[in-house]
Amino acid sequence: MTRMIVATDGQGYVDDAVQGIGEDGVYVSSEVPDAAALEDQLEAQIGDESIGVAVFSDNAGIEASGPEIVAQLAAAHPECQTIIVAVGDDLSAGSRVLEQGEAMRIANQAEGQADDVDAALTETIQGVIAATPESPAGSTDAGPFVGIAIGLAVLVAAGGAVFGIVRSRSRRRNRPAVGRHALPEPVRTHVQTLQALTAEYARAGAAGVAQAGEVAAQVGLIAQNTTELFGRLDRKGEEGQRPIAAVEYGETLRKLTGALDRDYLLDILIHPDLWDDPVERVREVRTALSSFSTELVENIKQVNARRGLHFQVSLDGLMGRRKELQDWDRAFERADGETGPLPHGD
Repeated sequence: MTRMIVATDGQGYVDDAVQGIGEDGVYVSSEVPDAAALEDQLEAQIGDESIGVAVFSDNAGIEASGPEIVAQLAAAHPECQTIIVAVGDDLSAGSRVLEQGEAMRIANQAEGQADDVDAALTETIQGVIAATPESPAGSTDAGPFVGIAIGLAVLVAAGGAVFGIVRSRSRRRNRPAVGRHALPEPVRTHVQTLQALTAEYARAGAAGVAQAGEVAAQVGLIAQNTTELFGRLDRKGEEGQRPIAAVEYGETLRKLTGALDRDYLLDILIHPDLWDDPVERVREVRTALSSFSTELVENIKQVNARRGLHFQVSLDGLMGRRKELQDWDRAFERADGETGPLPHGD
């Protein structure tokens, strides 16, 4: 899709961001390298979540600081539950729905762990989505915009202002936020791993690694839809199907995260010359990704129609064909039995 990047000509940086967020939830200044690609990447990460993101070059700091921009965007877009802003390499974030200081902690942690601002933005978005508490569908309760973060954990008060949530975007109106405890173990652990891997693949894609950006979008969508599935099982009172889904998805996600691990698919994409049959290996994993993603959507449709869940996709063949994946699977099972799940993606 062709995207128009609004230039800061005749109006200020913040005015441009207000307009850009109003159009699709994400604004990336034309002064930022690869602005259109970054905007597409951030939109894919956000999906239907109530998050607004603005990314500027360092020049925007002449007009306002990151926390000041967060406050202004929050006032202009009361439909956004959370605002995330990058001014150069500095992240700022504020939220109406997270606990005091939580948005700050998430942004600071991402900024400290990521190699660049693009990756930090992705990790912040994923962290906000995972931490957002569940609220009733259609809720429009007002709340303070709290947790503004910048640089080294400096909390800046936005003048004590309270920004009420007066409406939701039409595309989000009936979509409740992700529940903090909606996912059972070990599904939750695997989803967190997928979220971390999404950031790593996105970072590789931004660095020019072929197919990495596409894989990042696929993995991010699977993490999002897995959370959506279990959230819908909860909301529709499908207690009997939830344990079955937890077992099925726990096992399948375990195999999927093994194939996606930085020491397997990501390494193959970055260093194809160091692997035998790299094209076939990539094809195997991407086919498994597509099949699993399709079944996941079908399971969500079955929950919506109040039908029994059917699980048809198995990744046993993928794990069985490659010795590297077999070794990973055995190591994971040993570590899981001794100390809990391996911290892949942390």
